[in-house]
Amino acid sequence: MLNNIKNLIINFFKFDNLKLFIGYMICGAIATLVDLGFLYLFTEFFKIWYFYSAFFSYLLGLITSYNLNKHILFKNKSKQVVKQFGLFTIILLVGLVLNQAILYTLVEVFDLWYVLAKIITAGIVVFWHFFANKNLTFKIFT
Repeated sequence: MLNNIKNLIINFFKFDNLKLFIGYMICGAIATLVDLGFLYLFTEFFKIWYFYSAFFSYLLGLITSYNLNKHILFKNKSKQVVKQFGLFTIILLVGLVLNQAILYTLVEVFDLWYVLAKIITAGIVVFWHFFANKNLTFKIFT
């Protein structure tokens, strides 16, 4: 078990993986900007309740993230877009469950400030998203 974790860490810091991870973070930042931009647009200009705006803007961010990762970062040529996008979405939903579980544990069990707990949680969950999409979404459907 400890050997597996050590190998995972060593492999992560290989140049190609590190370069991919940095690209993944950039794609995530762009998708987040799309999400926030449309949240503001829908809420302020179209006068849609922020709660509904957040749902639709999140979907647009998700679509943006998928497209950036598929076409630019992983240069994936698969034509099975519906299945691939479905797997991408499932991985993000698993990430949401991980997010909630880790956040709850850090706040309620370890008594951390919720903002610090969220930062730690996001740092952990982003690795799940990266490795799951790299090794599943964009590898199974090639």
